[in-house]
Amino acid sequence: MVENATTRDKRLKNSSNYRVVGLVGWIASCIFLLAPTYSLSEEDADPVEDDRYGLQGSISDTDGHPTFASPHFNPLAIVGNLIYVVNTPADTLDVIDATSNQVVYRLNVGIDPVSVVARPFGDEVWVANHISDTISVIDTDPASPFYHEVVATIQNVHRYGFNTQFDEPVGIAFTTNGRKAYVALGPSNQVAVIDAERRVVTKHLKINAQDPRALVVRGSRLYVIAFESGNTTQLSGCNPGAIDGDMCTYDAIQETHTTNNVLSLGFDADIVRNPKVPDRDLFVFDTRNDRLIDQVEGTGTLLYGLAVDGQRNVYIAQAEARNDANGLAGTQKHGLLEMENRAFLNQITRVNCSQRRCEDPEFFDLEPLPPSHPEPGMALSTPFAIEVTRDNATLVATAAGSDKVFVLDIESGEIISRADTGSVPRGVKLAYNENDELSDAWVMNAVGNSVTRLDLTDLHELALIATIELDDPTPELMKQGRMAFHDANASTTGTFSCDSCHPDNNVDQLVWILDTPICDHPGCTQIPPRLTMPVRGLRDTQPYHWDGIPGDPYGGVNVASLWEPVEPNCELDDPESCTRFLVDGSLGTTMCDVSACPINEENKGGALTAAERDALAHFILNVPFPPAPNRPFDNELSASAKTGFFEFNY
Repeated sequence: MVENATTRDKRLKNSSNYRVVGLVGWIASCIFLLAPTYSLSEEDADPVEDDRYGLQGSISDTDGHPTFASPHFNPLAIVGNLIYVVNTPADTLDVIDATSNQVVYRLNVGIDPVSVVARPFGDEVWVANHISDTISVIDTDPASPFYHEVVATIQNVHRYGFNTQFDEPVGIAFTTNGRKAYVALGPSNQVAVIDAERRVVTKHLKINAQDPRALVVRGSRLYVIAFESGNTTQLSGCNPGAIDGDMCTYDAIQETHTTNNVLSLGFDADIVRNPKVPDRDLFVFDTRNDRLIDQVEGTGTLLYGLAVDGQRNVYIAQAEARNDANGLAGTQKHGLLEMENRAFLNQITRVNCSQRRCEDPEFFDLEPLPPSHPEPGMALSTPFAIEVTRDNATLVATAAGSDKVFVLDIESGEIISRADTGSVPRGVKLAYNENDELSDAWVMNAVGNSVTRLDLTDLHELALIATIELDDPTPELMKQGRMAFHDANASTTGTFSCDSCHPDNNVDQLVWILDTPICDHPGCTQIPPRLTMPVRGLRDTQPYHWDGIPGDPYGGVNVASLWEPVEPNCELDDPESCTRFLVDGSLGTTMCDVSACPINEENKGGALTAAERDALAHFILNVPFPPAPNRPFDNELSASAKTGFFEFNY
């Protein structure tokens, strides 16, 4: 197999489209091209006999890597009669023939591919590899000798630091002429600008908000949304001279900076919306000069999907956090009851950007507003992927937490139909027939790792055409646990999941009032507000949460018992017993309508069965953090890193 890889490498180097810039790029490109070959064996899947789709290489089914729970944007692309879909857990791009509804070709790309976009006038599709920090460029010209081959790998490595400047790419968008590409780089809050002809990063656009992922080019404008844009909520602390008992209830300098009073001991801490807190959501650039021409606030809290119609109406699939709905824990002693089991409002936002300056956002509510709740099975949790029909009249979108596709009539704002999909639908692409009439939708189900094809000829009555299963190396227990993590039916109202507050096992950047115990000390009079914590890298970090209570295999004092030691609540030699304790506690409190919490067969509060809880406990224990963004490829620590390591540990 090494011989085949070498031959392939020579073919790519001889291609006029293959470019390597500098020694670093040459080394990294060789590493990427040769990397898949180490895992190939005689037991690999047999190549597809039909070579119309290219010369099928071997795909390993014996090697893998941890589940990183990477995000997605535009994980599907349609080119002619072929549908390209990222197979994230298998590190491949899979090709489906629309005639047969079968996977007809697969090719190795980078680690955790999350987006695929066709380049206009380029006979290429580009794939964003989230963990590899690269873009794979794939030839889609059937007449080319490199048809369905990776003809280039785009990356951006620091010349001296030897670390990536292209960390965790997600969305890709091209200018209308295909000569320039934009790639969202979430962790660095930037958009990389790529010369598509030379395949090199030329500059970066700064996004003054958290974690840009989704971006779209329409005409001469680039639209970018920040995923964790916030909602202006904060703790009610301020300078002592500004305390008013409403927006500000305590001296932040004294209680936060001087004493680090995390127990809310002796003062009232609320969660409030402060209009002075930045809430930058949507950024609009001119693609002719890459200058920022507008930004829009207040479109939502967690912004998942983005689409722009022919009249420059921007549509955002988003979830608006209600962490202030029960935020008056200090002044009014709020708790989970005031939340009403509605942590988020699931919405579509519309912003009219037809003029030079965009107008204020409008909202389509996908469910009844509290105190009313959706009927069982009717919630549309976590609006994710979204497309606009060519007549600008209809939205087709997915509800990733409810495993559904739904159709929304824009003029009336009414949901006119819905259909079931596979687990966690995160991508949708619309297909049209030869008469330019809407015919069907292709839906990528990220956790189920499948593609659902729906008949859309009657938008009021969606019909299933086919379900195409993708090869999935994920261990079954991990997969079942991840499904439970994303399942909004774990909440009593069906409107939010574990993933809602911990998107992609990370954090939502918000402060919440949950069921944190009030400390047993004079002056502790309220539930203390707490930041969301990541559900990554949990192994060997128990006990969990800020307060040292859930999943404690050691015992001793904690926030709930400051003076009297308590017994352990899980086993040190059984780490899943600790995450199971965490799961049970969350399902019986945060995820429950505390006024009417269901009981499972174990007589434990919450909606999931014992088997689902076991799988969920296994899943959250085994999701790691992604590679450090600034770690050099040669593993040599910089002087500042060595100093930081010393200061942290000593």
